[in-house]
Amino acid sequence: MTHGVRALFAFVFVPACDVLGQTTPKTRTPLPIEVVVSLRTHNGRSTVALSPDGQWIAHTVQGVERVLRDTLSRLYSASGFPFAEGDARMEATLTNTKTGEMIRLGGATSASWGPVWSPDGKRVAFYSDDGGEAGIWVWDVETRAATRFPAVIARPFFGFELVRWTSDGQRLVAKIMPNDMTIAQANALSRTALRPSAGFPPVAPGQPSVRVRQVVATPSAPAAPTQPTTTERGAPVGDVQWAIGDLAVLDVRTRTVTRLVQRTSVRAWAISPDGRHVAYTVLKGAEPNAQQANLDLAVVDLSGGASRTIAVNARLGYGIEWSWSPDGRSLAYIASGQLGTGEIVVLPIAGGTERVLKPAGAPNFGTGEGEYPPLWSADGRQLFAIGGGALWRIDAVTGQGVAVASDAEWPIRATVTPFGRSTIWSSDGGRTVWVVARDRAGTKAGIHAIDLVSGRRRPALEEMKSYSAIFNLGANERTGQIAFVSTDQQRLHDVWLLDTRTGRVRQGTHLNSALERLELGSARIIEWKTAEGESLRGALLLPPGYRPGTRVPLVVTVYGGENGSRLVNRFGLEGATSNFNMHVLATRGFAVLAPDAPLRVGKTMTDIVRTVMPGVDAAIAQGYADPDRLAVMGQSYGSFSVLSIITQTPRFKAAVITAAVLHPDLAADYLRAIGYYEQGQGNMGGSLWEQRERYVENSPIFHFDKIQTPLLIGQGELDGDLAPSEAIVTALERLRKPAEYRLYKGEGHVITQAPNVIDFWNRRLDFFREHLDLVYDDKGAIVFDGARARSRGTRASGQ
Repeated sequence: MTHGVRALFAFVFVPACDVLGQTTPKTRTPLPIEVVVSLRTHNGRSTVALSPDGQWIAHTVQGVERVLRDTLSRLYSASGFPFAEGDARMEATLTNTKTGEMIRLGGATSASWGPVWSPDGKRVAFYSDDGGEAGIWVWDVETRAATRFPAVIARPFFGFELVRWTSDGQRLVAKIMPNDMTIAQANALSRTALRPSAGFPPVAPGQPSVRVRQVVATPSAPAAPTQPTTTERGAPVGDVQWAIGDLAVLDVRTRTVTRLVQRTSVRAWAISPDGRHVAYTVLKGAEPNAQQANLDLAVVDLSGGASRTIAVNARLGYGIEWSWSPDGRSLAYIASGQLGTGEIVVLPIAGGTERVLKPAGAPNFGTGEGEYPPLWSADGRQLFAIGGGALWRIDAVTGQGVAVASDAEWPIRATVTPFGRSTIWSSDGGRTVWVVARDRAGTKAGIHAIDLVSGRRRPALEEMKSYSAIFNLGANERTGQIAFVSTDQQRLHDVWLLDTRTGRVRQGTHLNSALERLELGSARIIEWKTAEGESLRGALLLPPGYRPGTRVPLVVTVYGGENGSRLVNRFGLEGATSNFNMHVLATRGFAVLAPDAPLRVGKTMTDIVRTVMPGVDAAIAQGYADPDRLAVMGQSYGSFSVLSIITQTPRFKAAVITAAVLHPDLAADYLRAIGYYEQGQGNMGGSLWEQRERYVENSPIFHFDKIQTPLLIGQGELDGDLAPSEAIVTALERLRKPAEYRLYKGEGHVITQAPNVIDFWNRRLDFFREHLDLVYDDKGAIVFDGARARSRGTRASGQ
């Protein structure tokens, strides 16, 4: 264990694209995969916070390097770094809002995350595994040096599990390791243990580590099937041992530790506004036969003593949908999650009758874009919550309420309030609040001001971008600035700043300046109708410089139950993850369609074809897509969607699936995920015995004999139970259907390690070249003869 002081790394960003007011011309070239795996972005569930003086932004950047999953736990590394937000080596960062200077908190080779300003803005607390174990560090603004708090190991999980400063700026409240437990011992508590890697050939550093199993369509007898490897799929109901820790007060002056709560699966915590108490949620596991977390809400004095539980088995999503009243006498939470009914519940912490607040005609406040807590007015008389795309104001005593400045054309996604604050943020002392909205068409994002007195709603910013919500929002009363994270097809996520007093908007961070030199694809919305007349849409990403009438190969990326059209303004559709950056395809000459794919209960297989295929036909009818060069891809539940499609239509010439964790035989999978199928994403709407026909009708495996599409499968060896992917390839092997199975060492649900990402992208591109009959030039771009891609059987003129 190491303690002490270390220097920080700093550099000044100078925009490379502007020289003396001139913009450097953009280069049109296939986006190098080596660039794709080196892009940095903001973590979606880590907070963005402005310093009290508004001069600095504290944020967490997803770095390029990856933390190895080399322990017995799927959830934490050997250093105690949590994998809840992925395995990118996080970088806690401070960015100066005026100069662009960026300071990385923590060592150059360590992970750091979750920076939090002290109330006076003179220090920043953050997590870092510098020295080999996750600790809590404090950075001093004046000295620009960080010191680790001694003798404690940090034990957060999600990015929003932040340390909290007391109002005097002298103490921290954090979740730490029990004092008689090591990281290895805590990691071993998880039932989601990893199996040791086996059968992977040795490789040099920087090379992909992959086992390949190929199935070739031949009339000969099938090869002997490989026995599936089986492991536990994940944490069963009630497994919360992996989350245990101590909730403690760390005195920064005396370096003493007071453990308030010990050996408890604490999820989230917050200090009361009067500084007397700490409230926290306790994860108890999932409700039987449902995808619903059950948590207790408890309170303990900041000075110590026995804690008291004030809500048992509260239905919450992530356990953060609650807030303190301004007087510190009550807690309010939104009944949320899959089974939550969406009302606001107010709990007096000293005992007494809880109040359930749900105004007449109010929608469910527990649904929407994310994990919303109810927010209080400064005087504690009112509560605010989002429901049905509107901001609601509710009387904290009577429960009467009204929708404030609702606009059906611009549904509200989130209020602009710094994460962890219990009162709604206002730029003028309580009259004007700010919200993030998205137009109903899904093509624009905006920040709107709402006058709580008149009800007038004024757009301050509306643009063709996508904004992150909840965690990636910050605000400063002193300067009137709002910090928000946005992306569009040309830029990955960066922090931008809106001055609410002048309306000026400027870019606060430039995480990937190299992208500003490249010409990337452009996206648009296309529309279609199903055979039943249902109107649907999709996001269509086209190659740079696309000329109308050119019919380009089309790749459909599908995820059943989701509206792909919402990705129209997201970089590369899903480009925050390098394995799904669709600019790799667009800059090489492909079009990519992300369709809306709504599913009815018990109609998964029929609905995925009913909704998606008319979108493919629309892309063809509107002149974009080559009908003879169609491919389909899907990740996770999207892989199940792909299997459902290719068992019902031969129109796709190639299919690619990744993270196939859902078994193609739902009946065989039911007992491992009862709640998932009965009430969750599995979408069967009942038990196997109540809906037997649905489980059979929606199992693609019974239709594998109809598959005519070659299939490429990418899978991480640590992605839960490999039985589903092994079953898919074994069934195709028995049927002598063409398939290739690539299993990557050290990878989880998403393939992220650079050598493996590069390997899988290259194989995917070769797979499309082969099965879509394409010719690539020496840079890897599709060669076109007029309005269509050249066939490999066609000789170029002059040859």
